[in-house]
Amino acid sequence: MTSIKVALAGASGNLGPAVLKQLLDAGFDVTILTRQGSDKTFDSRAHIAQVDYESLDSLKAALSGQDAVVSTLNVGVVPLRTHLRLIDAAAATGVKRFIPSEYGCDTKNPLTAKLPVFGDKIDVHEHLKNVAQQSGLSYSVLITGPFLDWGLEHGFVLNLAGPAALYDGGDRRISTTTLAGIGKGIVGILNNLEATKNSTLYINEARVTQNELLEFSGKSIETNVVKTTDLEQDAFAELAKPAPNPEIFVPKFILRAIFGERFGSLFDSEKLSNDLLGVKTLSKEELRGLIPQ
Repeated sequence: MTSIKVALAGASGNLGPAVLKQLLDAGFDVTILTRQGSDKTFDSRAHIAQVDYESLDSLKAALSGQDAVVSTLNVGVVPLRTHLRLIDAAAATGVKRFIPSEYGCDTKNPLTAKLPVFGDKIDVHEHLKNVAQQSGLSYSVLITGPFLDWGLEHGFVLNLAGPAALYDGGDRRISTTTLAGIGKGIVGILNNLEATKNSTLYINEARVTQNELLEFSGKSIETNVVKTTDLEQDAFAELAKPAPNPEIFVPKFILRAIFGERFGSLFDSEKLSNDLLGVKTLSKEELRGLIPQ
């Protein structure tokens, strides 16, 4: 049983519950950071610390004595200053490792990094690097591709309720990971602190196309081809409006990054840290099991 103390921010979001389960199952001593006044309930194995994310002192008090901070706060929805303040609090209290809310698309790819929707993530990276150079805090950036099970359940990776948009024809092979798989990757980082220090790490549980997922589903549904260049153009057009709607431009930019050519959506095999972090590749049967019925 490990004695590493881990503070988890964002435990109630899309990814947070799966990460919390993996951390607890791996035996970590987990403290969940929740907003003051929150009435949300969590696994009784975890400790709860209510914090004011606008207060550096509040965050420092909650992080005192912690070895690592894992953030699954939604970048782009939660203000950038909150992410930066959490990093500053971690550094000020002697936290050894910070895992930012990265995951998802390959923001180390120049084309992806230029998309406006990833600007806050890039700023978090730069702040982490600067803080690490001036303190005892180190970091690990984990890139996973889109959330496979969540993306199927919500019709984002592939809308199996139909009609299904096949981006650039549906044959672009992408790297993708389940929510639980991301949690396992985070556990792997915390179990290998020296090997993952100040590093960007890539994992994937599947390397699959939309058309393959459609075949696995066994469903016969209407499909239409959507060009990701059109998605990017539409997203920039929305962004140029006086009051742009994030619900319109954000998913279009993300889909461009996932399925667009040369956006790094299929990770080079030599980049993968699956073996180091204990993340396995899903079998075809396991992939079929993720398909919503």
